[in-house]
Amino acid sequence: MAETKFSALKTRVKTAIILLLILALVVLSGQTAIYFFLCLVALLAQWEFLNLFYPKYKERTFKWYFCGLGILHFILSYSLPALPAVFSVGVVALLCAFFVLTHFSHENAWANMKKASIGFVSFIYLPLIFSFMGKFSLTQQLLVVSIPIASDTCAYFAGIAFGKHKIWPAVSPKKSVEGCFVGLIASILVVLYFAYAHHVIHASFPLLLLLGIILGVLAQLGDFFESALKRTVDIKDSGTLLAGHGGVLDRTDSLIFTITGFELFALMLSVF
Repeated sequence: MAETKFSALKTRVKTAIILLLILALVVLSGQTAIYFFLCLVALLAQWEFLNLFYPKYKERTFKWYFCGLGILHFILSYSLPALPAVFSVGVVALLCAFFVLTHFSHENAWANMKKASIGFVSFIYLPLIFSFMGKFSLTQQLLVVSIPIASDTCAYFAGIAFGKHKIWPAVSPKKSVEGCFVGLIASILVVLYFAYAHHVIHASFPLLLLLGIILGVLAQLGDFFESALKRTVDIKDSGTLLAGHGGVLDRTDSLIFTITGFELFALMLSVF
């Protein structure tokens, strides 16, 4: 058993190193490369999200329809950066209604409503939120990426070392209170480091502390949310693309919530 755990950890670490190297290469290639890399990640994660509800070859046309809308949103956001996100949301909402109408029959009305709703959520949850990150500065992007990595890594090893009390067994039976607490501390330290060393966001110490807590909690909630999704459809991983880590959605679940939290926090600072 110990050898199996070590082998799994070894595979996990190897994949993580490869991902970090790819990320470093993309960052060095500039903002355009980062933006289209985000588009690729969002596309893969959205496809896996839709596969949770319609596995493998089921409803492929439907899945490509909404993934195509995600790609279109990225192209529009890149070409017309001043275009508000609500424009894409409105267009996709109308196209969802169009999808329901063109596939409508009395016998499958609820099934089509369900498909359109899942497609709309997949667009909001992945392409739309990932496109927010494309408009962050490089240091802000690194901050947002570093928080889930630090939180997940520290929580994982702390949980293995001294995790005894389960925090939410109904959703994620392996996660402990101790691991989550250490992950939260790691998130706060990352925010303070980027704020004072790289001036990624200008705010008072109490606000920075609050930001660290908010982003740390959101990073862990993102992980819990995807765990709940997978338990709903009775699968272990969203995909198999990343050895030892599962799918792309498995690696970006925390990042999605962190991006949203940082965007909302920045908007609040600009308003107040």
